[in-house]
Amino acid sequence: MLQLNNITVNLGKFRLDNISLHVQRGGYLVILGPTGTGKTVLLETIAGLHRSDKGRIYIDGQDATRLPPAIRNLGVVYQDYALFPHLTVSENIAFGLRLKKNPGIKVRQTVRKMADFLGIESLLERRPLNLSGGERQRVALARALVLKPYVLLLDEPLSALDRQTRDRLRRELKRIHRKTGVTIFHITHDLTEAFFLADHLIVMKDGSILQQGRPDEILRSPHDRMVAELVGIHNFLSATIQKHGFETALGPFNMPMSSFATSKGKDQGCLIIPDWCVEPMPARDNSFYGWQGDMRVTDLNFMDGQVELELTHPEGKCFRTALSRRELATMPEQFRPGEEIRVGILTDGVSWIR
Repeated sequence: MLQLNNITVNLGKFRLDNISLHVQRGGYLVILGPTGTGKTVLLETIAGLHRSDKGRIYIDGQDATRLPPAIRNLGVVYQDYALFPHLTVSENIAFGLRLKKNPGIKVRQTVRKMADFLGIESLLERRPLNLSGGERQRVALARALVLKPYVLLLDEPLSALDRQTRDRLRRELKRIHRKTGVTIFHITHDLTEAFFLADHLIVMKDGSILQQGRPDEILRSPHDRMVAELVGIHNFLSATIQKHGFETALGPFNMPMSSFATSKGKDQGCLIIPDWCVEPMPARDNSFYGWQGDMRVTDLNFMDGQVELELTHPEGKCFRTALSRRELATMPEQFRPGEEIRVGILTDGVSWIR
């Protein structure tokens, strides 16, 4: 449905560099990257607002590289909604349909049907100034969806909303995608949003794609430390490959070497530790653990329904892990900052990068 081949865009000192990607019909692609990395420039290049210096853009099998924006049949929803303040909700939704010279009765029927689908039928005679952020976002989505676009382009669509509304609209986007089958190209810097919605994820930084694939694949096997950090991994352990495992700052780390490089000695890199098991640890055979030992709890923070722990090794190295509040409730009463606890690293999920 959407294919980019080696797209390069130069805008002053900023450059999109050889961007290639493919969004399947009915897919939900999320571009994840920090602010200033070029996500919006990429979206606007697809929409036709920036001209590429190199490469080709294909939309529904047609070369759209030089097509004007108006005939690319793409829907765009910006984070600031871009609604017309002097028009009612009904008139905003109908705007594109009227530009395409649809008959008045068809426009009214289409607007009513879409408003009912998105639960905003009671808002049709109101103006954007009198709507909440979540209501404005639904109107912006309705205005884009009534045109039955080949691809719906979403530019940080939830970033301006409060947490409760953002959570509700995340689920709404998933419902829209499931019910309509529309192909979606969504850009964000929010990890939760990206992993909740994407069936295909692209990690991007400084105008380049670092890695792409299924979200679980990227989380399990990031190409390098930069990708790992961008997808929310915090724990890295310098390591050297030895005969029977890894030598680390915490001591020997026992892991099957079949899944890693076979060279030994000076082959140095990093172990990526997804999570730590905290006392009371699961009743498993020691073979499940690559490392076990004591660490001190140096910080404890409640956030997003979880409890984040900072653990410090006697040598001074710090790590982070998270427990659910239910898990925390099973811990001993002395489980608090300053206390030493028994921890372990499960080998399952640990990955190795050079």
